[in-house]
Amino acid sequence: MERENKLSVVIDIGTSSTRVFLIGQQGTIQKKYQESYPVYTPDEHTALQKPEEIMGKIWEMLKQAGQWMGQQQIKAEAISVTGQRSSVIPVDQNGKALSDAVSWQDRRAERICRNYEKEWENIYRITGMKLSPVFSAPKMVWLKENEPELYQNADKLIGFQEYVLYHLTHKFATDLSIASRTSLLDIEKLEWSPQLLEMFGLNEKKLCQLIPVGSIVGEAAPEVLRCLNQTESIPVISAGGDQQCAALGLGCLEHGDMEVNSGTGAYVIGISDVPVWDTSMSVNCNVSAIPEKWIVEGAVLSAGKAAAWLNKQLFPESRGDFTEFMEVLKESVPGANGVIASVAFAGKGTPKWEPRVRAGFMGIGFENTRGDLVRALLEGIAAELRECLKAVEAIIGKGSADIRVSGGMTKNPVYCQILADMLKKEICRPEECEATGLGAWISAQTAIGNVKSFRDAYERYAKKNAENCYEPDVHTEVLYQKADQLRMYYESYYEKEQTYE
Repeated sequence: MERENKLSVVIDIGTSSTRVFLIGQQGTIQKKYQESYPVYTPDEHTALQKPEEIMGKIWEMLKQAGQWMGQQQIKAEAISVTGQRSSVIPVDQNGKALSDAVSWQDRRAERICRNYEKEWENIYRITGMKLSPVFSAPKMVWLKENEPELYQNADKLIGFQEYVLYHLTHKFATDLSIASRTSLLDIEKLEWSPQLLEMFGLNEKKLCQLIPVGSIVGEAAPEVLRCLNQTESIPVISAGGDQQCAALGLGCLEHGDMEVNSGTGAYVIGISDVPVWDTSMSVNCNVSAIPEKWIVEGAVLSAGKAAAWLNKQLFPESRGDFTEFMEVLKESVPGANGVIASVAFAGKGTPKWEPRVRAGFMGIGFENTRGDLVRALLEGIAAELRECLKAVEAIIGKGSADIRVSGGMTKNPVYCQILADMLKKEICRPEECEATGLGAWISAQTAIGNVKSFRDAYERYAKKNAENCYEPDVHTEVLYQKADQLRMYYESYYEKEQTYE
């Protein structure tokens, strides 16, 4: 590992954990810290997180990072922040959370979304997103209607990235990529939409000031400098949403470049030079981590979280370890010996965006094993990603014959092979697969002027980062086609059987 005198501190605020990376000027991760925390789900519709709990973990990691940098006599030249999108935290004027955060996974705003059904096309045309309880605006309306005192007392309604940025700089700011996940940003004009604010009855004063993605929010506050054992000022950068940064970290820089990121949820992302729309509203168009570019995104709402759920059910003593999960997976074969899974644990994302659909396992017989259930779940996630890929390619055109992948699930080589077989493309996973953190590092290097371009920064670490590649197996195609038919039938039937209160 090369010796460096200056590092960037990257904070990646995930749904299940936050990671802090110390990354040198050549893109080498010198040190990594990670702390986990729960999503609280008191019922099937509610998903909450505790902002103070997450910020407390970040302070702990920054102190550890400061101790290590002090021992190594290394200084921080920048702090770059990326994170999960579309959660909502009511805060006071000092950034103190007034309640639990409403997670992006929370579905209590389903009815509100239905109330605006006649406006869906108009909302999509402005924001690039079909209205869904996943996004921020319906959650804000839900708070206003169901907890009016909380809504009234909130100085701001912000997400986790803005929350962390405030505690690092004492400034409220939302970069355009994060804002584009609220269903309130005009993705052409790159400003809050007066029409949508009026439609939803929301007060613009409760939103943050908009800033360009990848720009400096401010200087690190004194308490941050103390954590990092530093006296000199440190710029704090808002690098963009986690999925936007993952695309950047995987080298998706030009129109048509595509990647798959499989974390708590899973996403297919393609880069576009212009904002684009889909007549069926099946994909989302958001602001990219690269200025003057956009991403077209297909979403699977339950991926790593679905795998964690099944791991817990099958191996209750595992405590989050996936060793047994991986072992029994080896006992199954493509097609999972006839077992088929729908993975709509949190509803269906692309292409339907239907929150009523639920997950299910089909085709189970006495001959099936735990390994078949595990394999069926992974094949179900990959099948959803194939739908996403088709939808994204329909908008921006077919990409290259290979797709770069990242995310915790891709550490599993069987899952990577399933992706190759299901997507019918070569799947390439960089050995250093912290794509989101590296994307935020690229953003920081560009913001502070250490590189001439995003490509220059990407190539610094990419040239020494080997890839593991997986070729598609044509013999699995018939198996997966049969599974798709039953999976689609199940989801269609379930959707028709559900009713709203």
